[in-house]
Amino acid sequence: MQIKRYRGADMAEALQKVKEELGAEAIILSTRQVRGGGGKFGLFGKPLLEVTAARDMDGSLGANGDIPDPLAPPENRWNRIQAFLRGDKPPPGARENGLMRQIMAKNRIETRQLLTPLQDDIQELKEVLHAVGDAHRATLREEEDFHQMRNDLVEMRQMMHRLSSNSAGLREANLPENLLVLYQQLTFNGVEDKFAKRLVEEAVKNIPGKEMEDFSYVKIFLARMLMKIVRVTGGIQQPTEGRKILALVGPTGVGKTTSVAKLASEQAIKHKRKVSLITVDTFRIAAVEQLKVYARIMGLSLSVVTGKAELKQALADTMDSDVVFIDTAGRSQRDSMQMSELRKLFGGEQEIELVLTLSTTTKDSDLTDITRRFGEMPISSVLFTKLDESTTYGSLINHSIRFKMPIGYLSTGQKVPEDLEVATKERLVDLLLNISGA
Repeated sequence: MQIKRYRGADMAEALQKVKEELGAEAIILSTRQVRGGGGKFGLFGKPLLEVTAARDMDGSLGANGDIPDPLAPPENRWNRIQAFLRGDKPPPGARENGLMRQIMAKNRIETRQLLTPLQDDIQELKEVLHAVGDAHRATLREEEDFHQMRNDLVEMRQMMHRLSSNSAGLREANLPENLLVLYQQLTFNGVEDKFAKRLVEEAVKNIPGKEMEDFSYVKIFLARMLMKIVRVTGGIQQPTEGRKILALVGPTGVGKTTSVAKLASEQAIKHKRKVSLITVDTFRIAAVEQLKVYARIMGLSLSVVTGKAELKQALADTMDSDVVFIDTAGRSQRDSMQMSELRKLFGGEQEIELVLTLSTTTKDSDLTDITRRFGEMPISSVLFTKLDESTTYGSLINHSIRFKMPIGYLSTGQKVPEDLEVATKERLVDLLLNISGA
């Protein structure tokens, strides 16, 4: 591109110079007034018009628009230049100035060139921040796992310390090796230490010396002792006259509603008994809806009641049923008001048997507290849930020894009705000593 400045007394003179030297293809870039050469430093010279013009030597400038396309006929282009400089409006439909379009296009290209590495940097920064976030979350999880592991190790260390101390004491008492191994198995499985000691001490007194060397014999001997301690109901026994009414009570989250559905299914399908359902768990809408679904699938009647008067009416309406199950809302054993409401609901109802529903995953000390508080009502039996979620079963034996309450059922999962079994002494002892090897 060739760019030059031309001066004239007016625009016509300046444009004539542009045309003579650069030709009709020239493009006017700018105009301005300047002082002429008269006087010192030109301060008092006559004003002149300076025109900056350019000629595109390679044909890259120019397009149809306000400044003419160099490919257009020269006379038309020159007329349009003059019209542009006079300020005339471009003809209707005239396209954007070619030079400006090229500059804008160039700017867009340069902007993209500048933005591309910046966008890459931003993307890289996002990835770094995302990675840092993932690392931070992973660190938090690792810290939680570490704390949990540390707590588990502390608990294990304490357990090992107790076992070591107890084992040392038992060794000093000349406890036979087979009994020592079984004692450790009992305590590892959650049997309270004093109960485990009592069992092995009783075994020492009653197992002949020669038989003590037979591990299988010693293990079976302990199993028989445990079976004498554990009490079971053998399931729901239908009375010779009338009906059976069972209400499941217990703390929150132990699975009472699901257990009611399992029990109802067992009685209706397996034993071909006429079953009715009643729920007083109106605190949880989901529990009512869940029981409605089970009742509809099994073709059973369901009554929803909110108080003692409605409960009496619902029981009167189910006189022709063989078995009636009552689902209740979970109650905190430490909430005296809730426990009082529960006692009032079933108070005086001699016909209703209360089944205490407990989770095997609950701590042994909490099981004791729950049973003592609910035991202020006449509990007839216990149903243990979530055996599939527990790894130790000593709490079942501890509970049987402490409270001498019979165990009716064991729930081993969420499936209805499959994950329910009648509790037997053999099954409970096997959970503890793994006699079957399963």
